[in-house]
Amino acid sequence: MQKIKKLIVTLLCVFPLINTMAMGSVQAQDPVEGGTLVVSTAAEPETYNPNAAPNNAAKVVIENVMNKLLKINGYSEIVPDIAESYEFSEDGLNLTFHLIPDVKWHDGEPFSAEDVKWTFDQILSEEGFAASSLADIEEVEVIDENTVNFKLSEPNAGILSAIAWHGTQIMPKHIYEGTDWLDNEANQHPIGTGPFKFKEHIPGDYLVLEKNEEYFKEGPYLDEVVVRFIPDGDVAYQAFLNGETDENRNGVPADEIPTMEENEDYVVTDISFPNMGNIVFNMKDGIFTDKKLREAVLYAIDRQDMLEKNYRGNGSIAEYYIPYQYAWALNEDAKVPERDVERARELIEEAGYELNEDGYYFETTIDTYPGWDNFVPILAQQLEEVGIKLNHNSMDDGSYDEKVLEQQDFELTMHQGYIGPDISALAYKYGTGQAMNYGIYSSETMDALLEEGNREVDPEKRAEIYREIQALLAEELPTIPTWNWGAKLVTKAYVKGHPMADQDSRKINGEIEFTNVWLDNTNE
Repeated sequence: MQKIKKLIVTLLCVFPLINTMAMGSVQAQDPVEGGTLVVSTAAEPETYNPNAAPNNAAKVVIENVMNKLLKINGYSEIVPDIAESYEFSEDGLNLTFHLIPDVKWHDGEPFSAEDVKWTFDQILSEEGFAASSLADIEEVEVIDENTVNFKLSEPNAGILSAIAWHGTQIMPKHIYEGTDWLDNEANQHPIGTGPFKFKEHIPGDYLVLEKNEEYFKEGPYLDEVVVRFIPDGDVAYQAFLNGETDENRNGVPADEIPTMEENEDYVVTDISFPNMGNIVFNMKDGIFTDKKLREAVLYAIDRQDMLEKNYRGNGSIAEYYIPYQYAWALNEDAKVPERDVERARELIEEAGYELNEDGYYFETTIDTYPGWDNFVPILAQQLEEVGIKLNHNSMDDGSYDEKVLEQQDFELTMHQGYIGPDISALAYKYGTGQAMNYGIYSSETMDALLEEGNREVDPEKRAEIYREIQALLAEELPTIPTWNWGAKLVTKAYVKGHPMADQDSRKINGEIEFTNVWLDNTNE
């Protein structure tokens, strides 16, 4: 599952950006070769298999050691990666990729279309993380060593975004073929074609990536990338301030941002992308199967108050049931309503509830994974004003996954996640049985609309389909949008070419690829 775990600190997020704007001048300079970039991260990887399951802890390695056919840059654009070009057939049923020639795996073996075919066959046959979004691929055929064709069962407007997103890194056939891809030794010592080679992983301490001297594109400039595992956010931040690390992927406390904006040693960048926070109801069991109670919560919440108190003004309140970045498809007749305390109380009473001696109509519990402890008290106060007592059950990731996602034992929860790079990603949140459909929402009408929206290639017709989807979300209310993600990224001024802060990020992966990064130590 894709989860944003830190909500009141600025982040290096695990999702691609839609825009960046650096506060401070970015001077055009020639990159300097050499040096080591030291990055801290809270999570330590357990495996480096890129495609079997979600693997955010290993993302810093996967995105720098391995390549995909396509990738998403710092402007949320789909751009070629190890494929140099691609085209659809006129009927939309064949998608052909032309690969960059003469690429080598890190162990010296030649890369070819056979690796692409093996990878996608494996994802589909073993039900890897991206399998559901790639389900329209009927066959992957090798045309020649540098050309591969995907035969599709139906036209699919979102297939390119699926190939460019998570869980589609090309894996070495000669390493994995004939083995269990979950147990292969390469899962601990990954071999890719990317700008950096995996060097070592010292458990509980750090890992090292080293420069790939035979990388098939420009760069990398760094000799090494060292990733330190620092789970304590305060310790990681202090290491960043002390110069022990060059980048802190735990983020910077929001209260420190104004000071850093005035400090020439740092660059502060506004970042945002199609990512929304939502209150999620259990639509299968429990009290919130009553639509009146879902509506009551809708009218009870004050999104502006949440924005100011919890998010410190970063991002914006969610006015629509889809990310505002999809302006071409927004339904102005299906916007999230303003707060109305009296209407909320009326709906609760219409549902048959009466105030008890403690002043509540009923009480409920919200189950959350780490990162929501500051948000929930604000929500609880707002719900209390309409007569709902909200209890909070904050769990670690494993306990949350077991209780909420596996056992489906909850009434309310929260979810925040990237909805892109194509609007068809809404299917992950609202399609029956999909990975990010935390609320177990199921609607034949919704499933049909999501399917139709993914198939339609005419922009105007497609926009109308997604307006219908928003109207249905406003009517059935499986979730309540609260916030459009936004934050301020802080980087050291001497770190140049950063994929999230540099204006040249259209060339590279838009979040964590260090191909273009170099260190300007001329002022030391």
